[in-house]
Amino acid sequence: MSSASDLVYSNDLCSAFVTAIVRSFEKNHPNRWLGRTATQKLTYFAKVLGVPVPVSFGIYTYGPYSDTVTFAVESLLADEVIVDQSRKPEYSSYRLGPNGKALLQMFDPELRPHVSMIDRVVKALGGFKPQELELIATLHFIAQKVPQLIGRKATKEEVVWEFKSIKGDKFSSEEISAWYDALVQAGLA
Repeated sequence: MSSASDLVYSNDLCSAFVTAIVRSFEKNHPNRWLGRTATQKLTYFAKVLGVPVPVSFGIYTYGPYSDTVTFAVESLLADEVIVDQSRKPEYSSYRLGPNGKALLQMFDPELRPHVSMIDRVVKALGGFKPQELELIATLHFIAQKVPQLIGRKATKEEVVWEFKSIKGDKFSSEEISAWYDALVQAGLA
């Protein structure tokens, strides 16, 4: 059995929360792949919805991104807390590894109050493709930032304009509009 002494790089709270997301994904979507982009977006939404993941996000190529989450994933892989089961190097498929339970047990007091929210995020969003998660998370991120920049509630048109200035024509106007409306309906925009 693995123990906390086997953890060299990933003995931190951020890594524990990412591991909890991987565990939830494995449980709730056993036949889907959990890759780098989806891990970033699921962590982003867990934080947005109140899980105290100690990270900050900025906008990047595929939407909200955190160097800390990337470092946590690399540390988790190095410590075999998670493993990448993908057979292709350009993709990832994260699952719990032999040291996963040890890290989850070590941080159980901090994780336990947030497991239900992590499960809700993973159940609700884990079935989306990475590109869909990119659209949803980027739109949410912009909807939260634009009002801070302009000092008032932003209109849908202002959020969509900012989204398109960042993403260009990667997504159709119909997709953007529909997802913006869905975020508003869910109370997230």
